[in-house]
Amino acid sequence: MMQRKTYKVAGTDARRVDGVEKVTGKAVYTSDIQLPGMAHARILRSPVAHARLVKVDASKARVLPGVITTLTRDDIKGFNYKYGATYKDQSIVAVDKVRYVGDPLAAVLADDPATAEQALELIEVEYEELPRVTNIEEATAPGAVQVHEGGVARAELRGSTYGAPERFTGTNICYYLTFGREDAEKGFAKADHIFEDTFRFQKVQHYSLEAHNNIAYYDGEKLTVWASCQDPFTLRDHLSGIFRLPLSRVRVIVPYVGGGYGGKLYVKAEPISAALSWITRRPVKLALSVNESFKTITRHPARVTIKTGVTRDGKLIARDCQVYMDTGAYADAGPRVTQKAAYRALGPYKIPYAKVEAYGVYTNVVPAGAFRGFGALQVTWAYESQMDMIADRLGLDPLDFRLKNLLKKGDPYTAGDTPVDCDLKEGLLKVADAIKWREKNKKPNRAKGLSCCIKDAGGTYKVAGATVKMSSDGSVMLLTGTVEVGQGPRTALSQVVAEELALPLELITVAQLDTDVTPYDISTSASSSMVVMGTAVQRAAQDARKQLLRCAAKVLKEKVANLKLEDGQFVSKKGQSISYSKVIVEFFGSKAGEIIGKGLYKDKRSTKAVLGSTTTFWEVGWGGVELEVDPETGVIRLLNYVSACDAGKAINPEQCVGQDEGAVMFGIGHTLMEEMVYEEGQLLNGNLVDYRVPTFKDLPAKLETILIENGNGPGPFGSKGIGEGGLLPVASAVANAVSRAVGVRIQDLPLSPPKVWRALQAKKKNA
Repeated sequence: MMQRKTYKVAGTDARRVDGVEKVTGKAVYTSDIQLPGMAHARILRSPVAHARLVKVDASKARVLPGVITTLTRDDIKGFNYKYGATYKDQSIVAVDKVRYVGDPLAAVLADDPATAEQALELIEVEYEELPRVTNIEEATAPGAVQVHEGGVARAELRGSTYGAPERFTGTNICYYLTFGREDAEKGFAKADHIFEDTFRFQKVQHYSLEAHNNIAYYDGEKLTVWASCQDPFTLRDHLSGIFRLPLSRVRVIVPYVGGGYGGKLYVKAEPISAALSWITRRPVKLALSVNESFKTITRHPARVTIKTGVTRDGKLIARDCQVYMDTGAYADAGPRVTQKAAYRALGPYKIPYAKVEAYGVYTNVVPAGAFRGFGALQVTWAYESQMDMIADRLGLDPLDFRLKNLLKKGDPYTAGDTPVDCDLKEGLLKVADAIKWREKNKKPNRAKGLSCCIKDAGGTYKVAGATVKMSSDGSVMLLTGTVEVGQGPRTALSQVVAEELALPLELITVAQLDTDVTPYDISTSASSSMVVMGTAVQRAAQDARKQLLRCAAKVLKEKVANLKLEDGQFVSKKGQSISYSKVIVEFFGSKAGEIIGKGLYKDKRSTKAVLGSTTTFWEVGWGGVELEVDPETGVIRLLNYVSACDAGKAINPEQCVGQDEGAVMFGIGHTLMEEMVYEEGQLLNGNLVDYRVPTFKDLPAKLETILIENGNGPGPFGSKGIGEGGLLPVASAVANAVSRAVGVRIQDLPLSPPKVWRALQAKKKNA
């Protein structure tokens, strides 16, 4: 048996390097920044879901005392005002028409926020209202009004092509993808049983503690933006295009971010503040309210229909998936999310014959984009619910049914992609054992549920760089493009550096993220920080290590092979030791020198892979729950939830557990309570009072995360990315347990008390 290497810093529960700043209130967020001469912007938003703009007149607002300027469609014509994460279908403010309630159609810049708010009421707008389509069914109905007129958009991003066939011109289909394994119809012909079921996922919001906000300042030469965002380099690229500036004249600085979860990826409100600053040459602060964040970005509602063919003894043979994703009024990341939903729809099972079709659909509601899980939540909810439904119809145990069909380590998911890199059976059995699956529940209305989900992880074609700078005193500055959104990368990445350079963690400092000096990183997303950026950081530290050893060899007149690094010192085979700082000073002849290590990570493109490049690693979510349903109220009480997390190697185990538990709580939210409620195109609960998210009262009575560490990841020391896997199984595990507890199968989320109660009443009536 191979003995595993032990590490001094990596793999320990090191205290968060940003912890003291945050708990003492010293941490600086974008909203804390104050600049000389800073003015305040507010946005006028559309009160109607779909209308042509007949008139937008801000002349009365402009003359209000305290108002500096206004921004309407007449003021943006000199810019490349169209932008978008995938398609350029959104404008700085509305030009021809508004497409959802909340669509920005003008802005005001004033000396203070109150004056800006007052001025918004003076802007005169005339609308020619149009029919609206507010859900998938309305938007895909024959003859439905188009949210965006014209042909189908096209885009090329990260090795993939986005768009839809010409047959969808004149419709609201903005993206289409189909792929498969073998001819699905041949598989269905071999099946003994065929089951078809439809599932729905509701519209939910990220609900970050910190709403979207930014500050922009164009001084006539350079545009500088302080932003609460997850992808500063992508934001820089978009702003460069909008304002026709070289990338070197656009600077994005990211202070601490109060939660993102995908909602702060790509361009949001930054072009509005940048345009106002361009016009006035004043620093512009634009802080959205929570209600405005609700009207900025959401998760995709979805309708997923799965047809599955099985043999008599429970072998999966064929599957056909029809996935419809409601991307809202603008595409944002919708085509990419739809693509990922489609790709993940087959699940962790060996199904030889399969076909998937996925459609991204425009509607007149808030745009939907990236959100923790990125398309996986909608399809995992569907396929893992159906797995239990099939097991029930065939009289099989749901655990045994899954075990019989799981992909094995080394099996291909699709041809050309990375083979499955973990033992799916191991994690599922750990969860099943932890909830005592084989023990029968003796109390009424109580039952257990299981779920096993998989997603390609790390992002599609990612590029990341890192720099490690060691000063003459032996301390280190780490420059990394990974955004600290609360998940703890500053700590974990610092642990990688400390391990490679044999230094205490206290000597590692992480520089503020600034696109002028920080190496490039595409985005903080897709559970990629530990593998993608972690690899870049490790390579940068190893580069610095090599340089250090060469310097020490010259100073000590020793061979590099005879030196090792130990607790901030070089130790020779002869027993000599000398500190890093002394070597650096002697090598450079003064304290003026420093060692600079650089590291790069780049995914491989592949024409054989469905998505244009292979997945970096596979992220798995195993979940098991025991719950109780109150038949009189429909309330679901979670008694025990167990999540298994494949971390490969947990660089900071405590943070890994925290991430996984947080993911479970996210899942509890959309499973039991969260839903954005619309009526005639109007959002009714986009606020902190009416939109419910889970609190400590909603925690399971017992919550456990099992960390699986097999050292089988591609990241530093065998690590993998985590953070989304724990979210995937929650909804289906809970729904499966509810079905086993009280005999009602609910196929549209959330499983709210009224919905469960009505299902129980219907069951009684039909008994």
